[in-house]
Amino acid sequence: MKPYAFPLVAIALAGCAVLAAQTTAVPQSAGGTAREAPASPPAGSADPATAAAPPVTGGEAFAAECGTCHLPYLPAFLPARSWEAITSDLAHHFGEDASLDAATTRAITDYLVANAADASRRSRRFLRGIDAGETPLRITGTPWWQSAHREVSARHFASDKVKTPSNCAACHRAAVSGSFDDDD
Repeated sequence: MKPYAFPLVAIALAGCAVLAAQTTAVPQSAGGTAREAPASPPAGSADPATAAAPPVTGGEAFAAECGTCHLPYLPAFLPARSWEAITSDLAHHFGEDASLDAATTRAITDYLVANAADASRRSRRFLRGIDAGETPLRITGTPWWQSAHREVSARHFASDKVKTPSNCAACHRAAVSGSFDDDD
């Protein structure tokens, strides 16, 4: 396994653990003790067409909404300020209208910021070469990404298989799981 793959897998696993904890947490009372979840309404008492959907975590929303068009990139690949800039104008998202409702956008932004490159010591290596005042909007434009792909030719990226440098899964088969090992 390449040296950079382990931290990425660790970040992905940590993200999964956080998501699992968020979705299985027991509600707490004001005093910090566990309380019972509200009972479900009796069958037939609520109109299914108007019933509220269960809350979705930021990670789930990110995977569902962003993953419909592209790989849900690891948040650790960009600093928080980049994710905030990207999600602040989804109507003009790299030439596409990726607009979402305000609550979903906020949940996704919060998730990305909480897991961004500058959010943990382990992922800060992705920030190397990015000036403090710089806000990269493309992962492929970061010094880390360019260094990791310096031996890949422009012709390879333009091939029918890959088509674009942002198509990680074309070469990294386990990218969706957070592994970018060259052997995957």
